[in-house]
Amino acid sequence: MKRTYKLIFFIIILCISNITNAFAKTLSNDIELVAGMKLEKKLSATEEHIYIANLENGMAIIGEVIQDGIDIVVDVYTPKGILLKQIDSPNGKNGAEPIDITANESGIYKFIIRTLDKNAEQGTYLLKVEEVLALMDNAKRIAKKEFPTKTLYDLWESSLTNPNEIDTFINKLEQQHIIEPLEGNDTNMLVTYFCVPDKDTEYAMQSGGPDFLGLRFQRLGNTKLFFVTQLVPKDARFNYGFNYFKVYHAGPNNEIERREVDHVYDGTVVMPDAPKELYISERKGVSKGKLMLTSIKSKFLNEDRKITIHTPANYDPKTPHNLLIVFDGESYGGRPNRRSRIPTPTILDNLKAENKITPTVTVLVWSMRKRTKDLISDTFSNFIAQELIPYMRSEYNIHKEAKNVVLAGSSRGGYAASFIAFNHSDVIGTVLSQSGSYWIKATDDENHWIYPKDTGKLITAFKNSKKLPIRFYMEIGLYDAGASMLGTNRELRDILEIKGYEIDYREFNGGHNYVNWRGSLANGLMSLLGQDKK
Repeated sequence: MKRTYKLIFFIIILCISNITNAFAKTLSNDIELVAGMKLEKKLSATEEHIYIANLENGMAIIGEVIQDGIDIVVDVYTPKGILLKQIDSPNGKNGAEPIDITANESGIYKFIIRTLDKNAEQGTYLLKVEEVLALMDNAKRIAKKEFPTKTLYDLWESSLTNPNEIDTFINKLEQQHIIEPLEGNDTNMLVTYFCVPDKDTEYAMQSGGPDFLGLRFQRLGNTKLFFVTQLVPKDARFNYGFNYFKVYHAGPNNEIERREVDHVYDGTVVMPDAPKELYISERKGVSKGKLMLTSIKSKFLNEDRKITIHTPANYDPKTPHNLLIVFDGESYGGRPNRRSRIPTPTILDNLKAENKITPTVTVLVWSMRKRTKDLISDTFSNFIAQELIPYMRSEYNIHKEAKNVVLAGSSRGGYAASFIAFNHSDVIGTVLSQSGSYWIKATDDENHWIYPKDTGKLITAFKNSKKLPIRFYMEIGLYDAGASMLGTNRELRDILEIKGYEIDYREFNGGHNYVNWRGSLANGLMSLLGQDKK
């Protein structure tokens, strides 16, 4: 029995030895790839030419196979004999098949050159090996491809030797982005955003700016810093934010998996050529108008509705004034002695001081947390036309003509301005719409706010009606919610133009937010209430 075991053991050793020798013989017949190699060979349909490269983990081999009269492929195998990649460019029988292989394990890699066409005639190829790169040389080469700016590359390279480099960089940022010029590009610049997600973050997203669907962050090498870049026009201004998509696990074997989204940061990008906000700050030497917080009793609303009235400096009751009614009064400066998102009283004072608008009395109508319902309702529409406007005419010297009554608002407020003017064009003749929400149907089966299924209510109303005596100023951001906002504003504009309405329509490189509306409100006021609009 022992002799039998010895015999079996001997046979096994002999087989292993034969297999090893055969493998060594195979390798000895294969050609090793080395830097600077150039080799021209003929290839037929039945042949396979085998080359090898001994690579350490992280090394790379770079070159090409130039085809001449035969369509070839290059099969690359790992040291374990697994097909890593098949290189086959769609260039037919001529042209180059590029080789760029980075080893992810150490050992001998095999490169088999052959053709897939069993009926191919004999052709020629030229094999060129340009470089065989060591780990760090290859890492730097790939980093230069992966990181789109020199700033990112230099930051990554510095982090290899300085563990504090990332923290130092983050601490120097005023906001979580930087703006850099692009060589040869006079229109756009590159904005790079940065964040440091925690261990529970599955991925991070940036929202805001030209990319409506948002941008996904990527890690800077193996550091803790993540980045994403965005091509932005030089005259843009917009808000942006970061969201962390987190995943949490519980249970001894992670049986429980729970996800949630955390909004972690808000910032503002102001590009070098962004429109100047000339009128939003108080100026020395400019007389302030009077701001009075009061309320009006409404039978339509069955309540006392808060309003803030602004009369211009040196208000003269003998002089007829325009009447400007602005929705979302709390946000448009209706809270006396408090900061606001859009300082309408300050804007009006500065415009008057420069004689940019004709005399105007302004009413800032408070939302009182009812804007979603009020701004699309007939009841609120009647309140404005049949209660608020008559009240203001009784208290102040307001022009009798409807063209001197302006309704103004942003988003849903822009919709309301157009909607109420449409319903009551006999007393309201002018609309200032900032990013109006014209996707609104105002029905139980309301449109999706991003992807509206049906035409908005007001667009249909203007389309089907005769021309009304209404003038318009409309503006909308190019980064504003795609079809629902930019699309519907353009749709309403086109209908108004076709019907012959007087309209001043503008688009800006920005989004759906007060950071844009606060500066552009003055443009709308000058367009509608300027000296040439008397």
